[in-house]
Amino acid sequence: MNRYIVSCLGSRERYGIPVALYKSGMLDSFHTDIYVPQIISHISKNVSLPSSFKALLQRNNPELPFQYVDQQFLLGLEFRRRVRRAKSLKERQDLLAHYGAIFAKKVGASINGEKNLIAFTGAALESFLRVKDLGGKAILDQVDPGLLEWERIKNERDMYPGWEIGQDDPPWSYDFEDRVWRELELADEVIVNSQYSKKSLEFWGSKQSIKVVPIASSVQRMKKQNINIRRPLRVLFFGALCLRKGVHYALEAFQILKQKGVEIEMKMAGELYISTEKLRCYSGVTYLGTVASSEVPALFDNTDVMIFPTLSDGFGMVQVESMSRGVPVISSSFCAEIVSHNENGFVLDEVTAEGIAYFIERYSDDRKLLEVHSSAAFDASEKYSVQNYQGLIRELFD
Repeated sequence: MNRYIVSCLGSRERYGIPVALYKSGMLDSFHTDIYVPQIISHISKNVSLPSSFKALLQRNNPELPFQYVDQQFLLGLEFRRRVRRAKSLKERQDLLAHYGAIFAKKVGASINGEKNLIAFTGAALESFLRVKDLGGKAILDQVDPGLLEWERIKNERDMYPGWEIGQDDPPWSYDFEDRVWRELELADEVIVNSQYSKKSLEFWGSKQSIKVVPIASSVQRMKKQNINIRRPLRVLFFGALCLRKGVHYALEAFQILKQKGVEIEMKMAGELYISTEKLRCYSGVTYLGTVASSEVPALFDNTDVMIFPTLSDGFGMVQVESMSRGVPVISSSFCAEIVSHNENGFVLDEVTAEGIAYFIERYSDDRKLLEVHSSAAFDASEKYSVQNYQGLIRELFD
């Protein structure tokens, strides 16, 4: 049986790949920056702590034993602190290139003999060089759609000046672009999580074998019991509050509906990358800040509809998390094809405030439609179960 080392800077996909390989008996070791023992995470759930700190303390997976983990804890803390302060795409990419190189070099130094390695974009290069020198196999998990996505962000920033801090910086880091290219060239295989990402890499010019493996939701599935019949419609925007995620269109949609007298409540949760002055312009919107993973199910349980007007996302896990709790999604077409239009949500062919407002108003006016889509969303989420994902990983790597 093949065995694999997995290397991951951050908590990508809630550690889905190392967990799947461990449960299949194929995991050699898992290298990461921060991985907190389960007992500490369990205790922190019942302690009053800032959401960002509580989220950090839940960096683990109960199905992955701690003894399989080799972590670079101090590097992870420094990397996390600086990334949280970064406001521009270029700044975040430069930080990932810098810390990713340090991380990958240490991972590479720990590898002896012919080993197979799965590593993630930006933190793979030096460890790939080591693995290839030793005759092993290098597999890259491509995190985002790359150049196509960065160009979309640049165009949006040009159209909406003053929304994001750091908009005067270069649109993306050309050093990071070079690093990603070198990782792609070294990789024997590339994994992506959606057809959208695959098409984006092919647009970029990648010639490697690209395999699509949709990722799983870590949120426990639970069908919504009480559909909102008479109360104002509760709408959630969940994810980084930035131009790439379409936060500006969501806010403008709320303003349109408010002016029309449509009764809705809008909450936003996630890292804030837009100017606070812009956010304050939209009175009536509640900003919750970052949300720890343990608090995500309750967040969806108090939501009727989630909006995900992203301009580009390799996958868009929040769609699956939302549907896992019976919450239909108004999504865009620039991500994984998870939502089926007018079956378990709505899909925007083009992201506009008017389009978002139109579909929100349909749910507000027709609560029976909301109920039908809620049930269908829950049913569709079964496809993205952990069991199905682990089966795909076993099939791919065994």
